[in-house]
Amino acid sequence: MSSNIYELLNDVQTDMENYKAEEPDDIERKRWKKKAVKDIIGKGKKKRRWKPVAGVCAAAVILAVGVGSGPLHYVVQAAVKSISYDIASILGIKKDLEPYKTVIGKSVTSNGITITLNEVIVNEDEIIVSSTKEYDEKITDENKRFIGVNVYINGKSVSDSASGGEEQVGDNTIVSVSECDIKDVDLSQTFDFEIQYMDYDNMSATWEFKFSASGEELAQSTNTVQINETFTLDDGTEVYLDKFTDNPLGQKIYFSTSTGNCDYDLVLRGTDDCGNAVEFTLSRWSNGVGRMNISTIDNGNLSDDATELYLTPYAVKFPEQSGKLSNDFKQAGEAFTIDIR
Repeated sequence: MSSNIYELLNDVQTDMENYKAEEPDDIERKRWKKKAVKDIIGKGKKKRRWKPVAGVCAAAVILAVGVGSGPLHYVVQAAVKSISYDIASILGIKKDLEPYKTVIGKSVTSNGITITLNEVIVNEDEIIVSSTKEYDEKITDENKRFIGVNVYINGKSVSDSASGGEEQVGDNTIVSVSECDIKDVDLSQTFDFEIQYMDYDNMSATWEFKFSASGEELAQSTNTVQINETFTLDDGTEVYLDKFTDNPLGQKIYFSTSTGNCDYDLVLRGTDDCGNAVEFTLSRWSNGVGRMNISTIDNGNLSDDATELYLTPYAVKFPEQSGKLSNDFKQAGEAFTIDIR
């Protein structure tokens, strides 16, 4: 397990006026619009169940949260009989992630809330963060804060979207996991990271953590397979499936389109060569590149014995007015095979 935290400079104060607000990407706008804040803070949440919840990056208020197909919707797989702050337990991953984790265990208190950064994993084009938020008072719908997360590398903001899940534990504590996309950075190297949490109900309240971490070991454990498959959407847009990646954190399929736009929610459904059901759901679309993550809600993780995937594409157009997604997926192309080993 990596525990080489070289520096923890949590007394650094950052001038919020220097932050530049960034627009959410197309998928994020179409999925949430005005509905985001309501669902994030949402009333009547049931306890003891992991909830998808938005992460906020670079002062953008509306960001990605998966409804059925979100990037971290698989957090509902977390065992809730005994709460753990371990990323693998929260995400329902049974593989050993110890070699890839950096343990932080540092706490910062601001505005009546203590946030503890438990551990992080640097993975391909993202950083996954486990944290706890402990309130001085009992958590209610009225005092629960809308807290977002931003990521800096060597002092530069590198995250443009985030998502995650959370679970309230007792009256005062929330356990959460956040997946922050990292743009234009080779994460196989060691970097000085800064994770900054921000209270969007009180912009003066921030919680800052600095540490060093690397995705080198996980990068070495990542298998990449090039894909040469294409299907066409109803509006004539061609979708190019470019590559499949597989590592202990899960599987992803990257794609692009002929128009540089993606106005459809996409799903790849099928089985592996062991007969297990497999589904990839749309996770991200930004700057002409999209990503689908394996969904573990119904089917669990991909079998280690699987060597081939037999998948069929399905699509449904994003709503132009309402923020409510449709589940009326239609087949968008022929079945195809991916050799994954």
